[in-house]
Amino acid sequence: MVRKIDEKKTRRALRRLERARKAAEDSGIETPDLSEWEGEFLGSLEERLEKFGSAFNDPDKGNTDDALSARQALKLREIEKKAKGKARKPMSRGNGFKRKDDRPRPRSRDIHDDIDSPQETPAASPSSPRQDRPAPETLRAGFRVIPGGGGSSDD
Repeated sequence: MVRKIDEKKTRRALRRLERARKAAEDSGIETPDLSEWEGEFLGSLEERLEKFGSAFNDPDKGNTDDALSARQALKLREIEKKAKGKARKPMSRGNGFKRKDDRPRPRSRDIHDDIDSPQETPAASPSSPRQDRPAPETLRAGFRVIPGGGGSSDD
């Protein structure tokens, strides 16, 4: 199936190509002229536009009424900007993720935050077998009752 391309759009695309090529050649700006690839790209676009009226055939690559595909139009815009001296700058590396404050913070939890003081630990019941052991002098971890926790009703 042959696509019907408006001749005005084809001529407009050809004029854009010619203007971009002339602007790149005539630019007295410090930027370098077009690279070899960009020159070949403009030449191949011009050749296809003159021969077929369109520079692409796949309808997935752009509007079927246009003479240039979306990517071709984007690259042509980049070449036009390069000719004007407003070439695309490479992305900066950035600084990465930074802390909001410069204080070093621990990377994990502090285990001492979960330890109850000896006064809060419940006393052992008289029938407990641990009654005859002496209490250690260091702090021991203990259980805390959290209100609203989902406890079982087996008690």
